[in-house]
Amino acid sequence: MYKLLYLLIPLLFMSCKSDAEMAMERGIQLYDWNKLEDAIVEFNKVQYLLAEQNNRSLESIELLAQAQFNLGITYAKMTFYNQAEQQILNALSLIPNPEYREVLALVRKKMETK
Repeated sequence: MYKLLYLLIPLLFMSCKSDAEMAMERGIQLYDWNKLEDAIVEFNKVQYLLAEQNNRSLESIELLAQAQFNLGITYAKMTFYNQAEQQILNALSLIPNPEYREVLALVRKKMETK
């Protein structure tokens, strides 16, 4: 019985998500529900929590880049193209993701036609 507990307890702690990851998930859900202002708050919370942790692991950098990218697409959906461009550029500076470049090109195209 105790051996089972010794095996389960570490698994429980390893499966727990950080506050930043939970904020990211909430932001994505709010975006899906078209609650864009609330999504922006959650994505900004991710940035704040990661800055507070001062963790420079690859996982943290990827999460930060994803939060900035999500902010960018949220701003773009709200037609705030300048803010969208800046957030996507921030994400690209951390992780040079081809998807980020494609969305940046679309945002810049929208800025030209506006």
